[in-house]
Amino acid sequence: MELLSLQFDPRHLDAHLIGAGQDALMMARQFQGLELNLILHGEMMPALTALAREEGWRCVGEMPRTGQLWAVATGCAAEDARWAARARERQIGVYVPSCPSLSTVRLPVRTQALTPEAPNALRRGHVSLVGAGPGDPGLLTLRALERLREADVVIHDRLVSPEILALANPEARRLYVGKARSAHSVPQEGINQSLVDWAQGGYQVVRLKGGDPFIFGRGGEELQALAAAKLSFEVVPGITAATGISAYTGIPLTHRDHAQSVRFVTGHLRNGTCDLDWQTLAAPGQTLVFYMGLGTLDTLCDQLIQHGLSASTPIALVEQGTTARQRLHIGTLDDLPARLAELEAAPPTLIIVGDVVNLHDTLGWFATQTAKSLGWESGKHPSPLPLADSR
Repeated sequence: MELLSLQFDPRHLDAHLIGAGQDALMMARQFQGLELNLILHGEMMPALTALAREEGWRCVGEMPRTGQLWAVATGCAAEDARWAARARERQIGVYVPSCPSLSTVRLPVRTQALTPEAPNALRRGHVSLVGAGPGDPGLLTLRALERLREADVVIHDRLVSPEILALANPEARRLYVGKARSAHSVPQEGINQSLVDWAQGGYQVVRLKGGDPFIFGRGGEELQALAAAKLSFEVVPGITAATGISAYTGIPLTHRDHAQSVRFVTGHLRNGTCDLDWQTLAAPGQTLVFYMGLGTLDTLCDQLIQHGLSASTPIALVEQGTTARQRLHIGTLDDLPARLAELEAAPPTLIIVGDVVNLHDTLGWFATQTAKSLGWESGKHPSPLPLADSR
C-alpha cells in the first residue's frame, strides 16, 4: 500500500502515548527534544516519569478519547491491538511499534540529536554487566563499586538490595526490570533492547544483577544483543550465590572427606520443566547446588532418590543468604519437602545437597551470630519449623 507522507509541526500536534513500562519508555525517547505537546497515559514507571518531567510532558491516569495521534506501547500485544482498533474506529492516527500492521501512521526511526543540550550523544555509550553478589553489600567488588559511582543509568534486577543501589551515582537513572517466578516486570527481549538503546544514546550503563551475571543470570543473552549492535561492553564478575551462601552457612562445597566435585544446577529450565540428567546428578561423592529450585523441591528430592541417592542424604534450603534475614533449614531428601510444606519461604533461596551439609553444625559461624542478634535464642522470634537446624 502506498502511504501519503505528511509533515506536522510537533508543537501543534495533539499526541498521546498509551503505555507506562519499558516499551513506552523506548517509544517516548523517539519524541525526546521535539517540543512535542505529548500527553502520557497510565501509571508511569519512574524512568518514564522523569523523562516526562524533563520534556515538560503531562502524565495523566485516565485513558485518551480524542487526539490526532496515539502511540501505543503497552508491552502487551493483545492490549496494543485493542487500542489500535479503538483508534481506527475513531479515525485517530495510531502508531504501534510492536506491530506495524496495526499502525495507520509510520514514524521514522530517530536517534538523539547531537546538540549542546544533549552532551551524552557526543560520547560513545558503554555497558558494564556487573554482578552485585548474593546480598551482603560488603561482598561487592571494588570494580563494581567504581562502575556504580560512574553510571549514568543503572538497570537492576529484583534481587539487588537497596543498600547496594544506594552506592550508585545519586544522579543516575534507576530502571527496575526485576523478575519473579512467572512474573516478569519486563520481558527479556525488552531488557536487551533497553541496554542497546541507552548505550546508543551515549550513556554509561550499569546492568546490575544479583550474584554473578554469567551463572544463571542471562548475562550472556544480554551481551549477545550488545555485540550484535556493535556496542562497547565489559563484564564485572560477582560472588555467586553458591559460594557466598556456602561461606555464610558453614557448608563447604568441596571437602576431601565428603565431596570431590560440585555441580551448579538450575531447578527451573527455560521451557518451564525440571527435566535434568538425574542419573549423573545422583552420583556419589559430589555436592549439588540448585538455583531457582524452591518451586520444584518435591521433584528434585524424589528424582534424586529414584535415581540412587539415599533418602537420608542431607539437604539444606537457605533463604535470603548472606543477609541479616538469612534462614537455614536442614533435613534429608526424604523429609525436608514435607517439613517445609507449611512454610512460605522468602526468596531468593538456594538448595544444597550432599554430605557437606552436615558440616554446618561446626562451621556455621554467620547463622549463629544472626540468631543471637535477632533475639531468637531468648525465644522472641522462634523458628517457624522444628527442623534439625533452622536459623
